[in-house]
Amino acid sequence: MSDNNKTPKITVTLEPTGYHLECNSGTSLLTCAQMAGVEINAVCAGNGTCGMCKVFVVSGDVSPLSDLEKEHLSLDEMNKNLRLACQVNALSDCLVQFPPESLATMQRLQLEGQELHIKIDNDYLFQPGAYGFAVDIGTTKLAGYLLDMQNGRTLAMGGVTNPQIAFGEDVISRIQYTDNHEHGLDTLHRILVDVLDKLLADLCIEAGISPSHVVEGVMVGNTAMHHFLAGIPVHSLGVAPYQPGQLASMYLPASGIGLPMAEDACVYLPPNIAGFVGGDHVAMLLATGAPSLPQTVIALDIGTNTEISLIHQGRHWACSCASGPAFEGAHIHEGMRAIPGAIERFKLENDKHQLLTIERKPAIGICGSGILDVVAELRRAGILDRRGAFTANDPRVNRENGNTRFVLVPATDTGHGREISINRSDVNEIQLAKAAIRSGVEMLLKTAGITYEMIELFLVAGAFGTYLDIGNAVGIGMFPRISLECYRQVGNAAGVGAKQMLLSKSHRAFAERLGDHIQYVELAGTREYPGIFMHAIALE
Repeated sequence: MSDNNKTPKITVTLEPTGYHLECNSGTSLLTCAQMAGVEINAVCAGNGTCGMCKVFVVSGDVSPLSDLEKEHLSLDEMNKNLRLACQVNALSDCLVQFPPESLATMQRLQLEGQELHIKIDNDYLFQPGAYGFAVDIGTTKLAGYLLDMQNGRTLAMGGVTNPQIAFGEDVISRIQYTDNHEHGLDTLHRILVDVLDKLLADLCIEAGISPSHVVEGVMVGNTAMHHFLAGIPVHSLGVAPYQPGQLASMYLPASGIGLPMAEDACVYLPPNIAGFVGGDHVAMLLATGAPSLPQTVIALDIGTNTEISLIHQGRHWACSCASGPAFEGAHIHEGMRAIPGAIERFKLENDKHQLLTIERKPAIGICGSGILDVVAELRRAGILDRRGAFTANDPRVNRENGNTRFVLVPATDTGHGREISINRSDVNEIQLAKAAIRSGVEMLLKTAGITYEMIELFLVAGAFGTYLDIGNAVGIGMFPRISLECYRQVGNAAGVGAKQMLLSKSHRAFAERLGDHIQYVELAGTREYPGIFMHAIALE
């Protein structure tokens, strides 16, 4: 047996793509990234002379610092576990994070939403040199907007990955991190402020203005993100009954949280609804106008945590469900976030595969919209049964070495030389994610005493909600079987709502009142919920 075969296998998780790579112990992190198809800035071809392939080692055992790393990295960078990917070898299971400047290609982030006319109503209407900063702080992504406070024009917008993902893909993991580390809350607060600082600086450079002319900010996020930004302890969010430390809206001095804006500038945080329904949901409702519509409306924003509202005959119910990170590509064997080369569309036509990758690059993995398409198409073709199991007699199912899988792209056609397939575990992850969303909808309908046939408008917000195929979401039972004409994809509505509140005091006042009229439904404490969830797991 060769020495290579004796080398232990380890798993390296690469953020921000979310890719899990199995490789030999001792493999360099640059090689890991290249094997995963993640394009890294390494103009010296990995010789250690350019210093561009920086990477944070979040956890796991790696090789010690090399002399070349000591030349290129500052003491502060080394103290933060920043390394050069070409110089550091993974020795055990590792979690590493490549900062934006190390990536040659970036994750696609949804920035646009359905813009509405906003009547400008703020204190800076007649003040030249006044700009505002609106941000949707998601669990995995941040979308920022720089606006002219006089005319409401968006001067620049940009998106970045939330670097907190290195401390957990979901908010519960991050809450647990603060529980287990003495300065955990300070760490996650500082990481968030640092990325906001850089996002603001980048937008100001693009617009050709100074951050000192940014007079106000509005930031929306789920309740945990709100607390991390404000520095509010989050322990109570992670244990029953999941109580937030703050529900009411807040004004934070920009300087007090470390944002280099104008002197005396403040950041407005809209009210939270409950422990897992935050100001981002308020912003989404504000942007869509859902609470004021005469129809029976479902409005949801799909993410790692999905918030759902039901408006019916003047009443308003809301809940949240832990849909998890599967739709971000996490916990999927070949899953990744939406970067170039990720499969985003898949179709079976006459037993032939048709797929589309982001930026038409050779396939290197599959993102959320792609995995949903695959499951829907395999179910439609009878390759998957209602339980999510592969049918026993289909010749397209590969059962080598006891590993049952459906090959999407053979190794000869991928960007990294390995096949891309979907297995039973991947299907199960999608079943759990879609069941969380569908059961949340069903619980709200049950609480209101109505059936899904009475839904007249179904609003789908969020980045994943923008790119998913509604027909396929209905096909696997994630969404109810109502007319497709009732569905409307509204993009990053939370970002639009943040801009509305930045420009208009009357919109803030509406947001303040909104929380008083919403009845929160806690799914975990409802006796019927487990049964509804289990029923929703099946693929329709």
